[in-house]
Amino acid sequence: MADSILRPVTLAPGLVGKPSPCDLFDVRGTLLLREGVEISPSMSVGPSERRLYCRASQAERVSDAEPLKVLRDIGTALAMLDELIISGQQVTAGEFLSLASETYATWMIDPDACIGFARMEQYDRPSVCHAILAALFAAELAAAHGFTRQESIELIGAALTMNLGSMRLHDRMFAHVGQPDPEARAAIDAHPALAAQLLHRIDGIPETWRTAVMQHHESFDGSGYPLGLVRTEVSLQGRMLHVADVLAARLRERKRRGPLFWSLHQARDPQRLLQHVFGPDLDRLDHILARLLMGRLGSFPPGSVVRLSNGEMGIISRRTAEADGTPREVLAFLDPSGRPQHVPRPRRIGPRDCRIQGYAHDDQPRLPPYDWQSIWGYQQASASTKLM
Repeated sequence: MADSILRPVTLAPGLVGKPSPCDLFDVRGTLLLREGVEISPSMSVGPSERRLYCRASQAERVSDAEPLKVLRDIGTALAMLDELIISGQQVTAGEFLSLASETYATWMIDPDACIGFARMEQYDRPSVCHAILAALFAAELAAAHGFTRQESIELIGAALTMNLGSMRLHDRMFAHVGQPDPEARAAIDAHPALAAQLLHRIDGIPETWRTAVMQHHESFDGSGYPLGLVRTEVSLQGRMLHVADVLAARLRERKRRGPLFWSLHQARDPQRLLQHVFGPDLDRLDHILARLLMGRLGSFPPGSVVRLSNGEMGIISRRTAEADGTPREVLAFLDPSGRPQHVPRPRRIGPRDCRIQGYAHDDQPRLPPYDWQSIWGYQQASASTKLM
């Protein structure tokens, strides 16, 4: 693993006052503290206040966190809980609250890696992947809106469970080509109410959570379902969940449609990009929330595969702290001939360095197998942890 790949780390309180076990950097890769120098109390603040980075090869000296493996475990648990519920077995609110809390904590550790990995990894169950990616987008919206930790966890929980009881249906529709038949259409229209009903039977699920699930297909113009609510009749959490749900669907491939891409021209025009990404759905969504989410993710969000001006293919692994649409880090993983590079190579983007020419789908619609965890400096997960 290349020493040039940096991972975010959180310093344990016990390290304060002791020699640093490795070099520590800020979000821009600037060295803050050399290995062996005493760690001051100011370095050990929460991750939301000051995110520290270290070389991926040295990360285990500081933290044993493996957020991408945890994402897989979350997916496995979510699939299991859905199967238990549809078979009529008892599930507690604590199990779902724990899953939402764990997703929030994992996102807090490394949001770029979580979002990028959820976009790139091919999971066994598309419905699980969609729920996780929507939950990560919900976390971004919650942070942008200033939600408390508990409010964020409830919104994330709503994203994870918005298709509860219908995940098998969503898996089938992922592989379906053409319009759904009347029976499938009726089931799709009924799934928000079904999920909300299942959650209502579980004592201890917060009301805002259940309401967001019930309303996550309601639209600003009243054309949504199941209640046909209009504008602010839909709760803020319901509107947030709708935006996160739509964007997660746009950025993941389906059998009947590929993932959505855009041009450099659209990337440089926020309004044009917003219209392109959300399409006709934009008129049915809360425009402010849609713009807020795209503003945080940038014009090339983490996990975007791009063609570089030197002929290499790279992936956007980190976004700028300012979220102004300029990628902070691009790692080349295919050489100009299309051969995988064992160690991804960081590339500077600028007039005197490499330029992003656009998304890479035009000349390589199918990517070769690659260890996507290594892009963010994490070890490959074992086959036994593969997401259901």
